[in-house]
Amino acid sequence: MDRLSSVLSAFRPKTASVSNLSFSKKNKGLSLSADSSYWLYLIDGRMALSTQVNSRTDLKTGDGVWLAAGQDLDVFLMDENQNEANLLICEFDFGTKALNPLLDLEWQWVKVERGDDIALQLAPLNTLLLTEYLQPRCGSQVVVERLAEAYLVQMLRQFIQGQKIQLGLLAGLSDVRLARAIVAIHERPQQAWQVANLAEEAGMSRSVFSGLFKDTMGMTPMAYLTSWRMRLAAQRLKNGDKNLAILSEQLGYQSEAAFRRTFKKVIGVAPGAMNRGM
Repeated sequence: MDRLSSVLSAFRPKTASVSNLSFSKKNKGLSLSADSSYWLYLIDGRMALSTQVNSRTDLKTGDGVWLAAGQDLDVFLMDENQNEANLLICEFDFGTKALNPLLDLEWQWVKVERGDDIALQLAPLNTLLLTEYLQPRCGSQVVVERLAEAYLVQMLRQFIQGQKIQLGLLAGLSDVRLARAIVAIHERPQQAWQVANLAEEAGMSRSVFSGLFKDTMGMTPMAYLTSWRMRLAAQRLKNGDKNLAILSEQLGYQSEAAFRRTFKKVIGVAPGAMNRGM
């Protein structure tokens, strides 16, 4: 399995909504859910997006920005002669923030400027998406949702290939050596992995692998293995799996008690709470 598919096959994104908002000088706020990922594309105009921690991104017509997780944004029009700016907002549902590794870095923004290599690669899909959304026809809603999902996957692929992300899972997948170890975890979470085994998968010495993994992923290899296992478990519990003994064994735990303790520590609730609609 390739490195991006190893994530998206387990945590498949779905388009929650595609909308177009017009911003005037009076409309200066945008509230985006922390449990969703977003692609914001400026159809026309010039605007600045900023957060309460003073992170700011300036956009002009044709620019876009990917937000790993939504947040409250301040919106400012940048042209004094501009009455409004139109923003295409694609919202993607990956599952709750607690369960999806792509939402770990809520501050992560990636800007894609019109005319750069990533934008050029995405241009054909972008044209199709905008045309279908702005000129709706029979079945357009379904087509727009599928196009938005394809657009997201293509964009994440370009981020990985271009090493646009500097920290977190996508950054790890951007490094071909780390990616081999990460994909091994994703494909065989039940295996009794140790740092030495994972370093061998990466083709690196144990010490160099451990240092690079932590610097890039923001956690140790064993911490990531545990996190991935527990997120898979949480997803399966939400989908109706109830036999904890079998589930714990399939994820590499020798006892159900050890699985329960680890699940509560990582996810924050007992396994049984997942069946009550967490």
